[in-house]
Amino acid sequence: MALVACAAIAPLGLTQSPATTKAQPAAQQPAARPQPAAKRESIQITVVKIKPELLDQWLEFQKNETIPMLRKSGLKSRDAWTTATFGEGFMYAFVTPIENFAQYDGDSRPLQALGADGARAYGEKNRRFVDSTHTYFAQTRPDLSYDVKMTAPPKLAMLSTVQVAVGKAPDYEAFVKSDVLPVMRKARLGYAVSQTVLGGDVNEVATLVFYDSFADIGKGSPFQRILGAEGERQLAAKAAAFVTRLERNIIRYVPELSFAARPTS
Repeated sequence: MALVACAAIAPLGLTQSPATTKAQPAAQQPAARPQPAAKRESIQITVVKIKPELLDQWLEFQKNETIPMLRKSGLKSRDAWTTATFGEGFMYAFVTPIENFAQYDGDSRPLQALGADGARAYGEKNRRFVDSTHTYFAQTRPDLSYDVKMTAPPKLAMLSTVQVAVGKAPDYEAFVKSDVLPVMRKARLGYAVSQTVLGGDVNEVATLVFYDSFADIGKGSPFQRILGAEGERQLAAKAAAFVTRLERNIIRYVPELSFAARPTS
């Protein structure tokens, strides 16, 4: 399922966009310090398809019952995404952090928050809306990503589901570092990568490129804008040695179905 790529952005960092700064004279520049490698984050992604005729009711159910229940159960955050025009309709993906796998040994979140009777009633109501559901465990790959810090969640993202040939993961990762990330830096576009660990194809990698509008997407791919048509063609030819399939969709962040950890002070 393509929406599994939503895992690439969680947990969502919301800070200031990178600013252009004037270079200091060499004598005034502090000595460069090696930066520790960013830690991979473990993510749960639940992809649901909603019955079209019940969509409006389900949205209200999410806002009025599901989110309060999840907060009460102790869930710290949730990011919600949905298909935006290009891709399968009525699909939603919910990205939540995995603190450790022991959390799956205990009671379900509805049971923790609502008790046995409340959880049973919640489940019966929730199942009315859902056509299908699929849950994945994925990990973010900050070593293959470019973080353009944001003051607010992205509005849209170009989601690419990449099938890497068996045994070619090292080649693909080297390609991203040497050829893809330099383009994203020049284009100043956020680029996030995750990979499936459980629940799906372990040779599948998901990438997100963040945008503010469809108009921005319509300006063309960053590879064409930075490298030109011939440079983009050469890049695609290089990738063909280890990428066996590529699918692209557009997804939209859904703030009204998302929440973050409450401040502690």
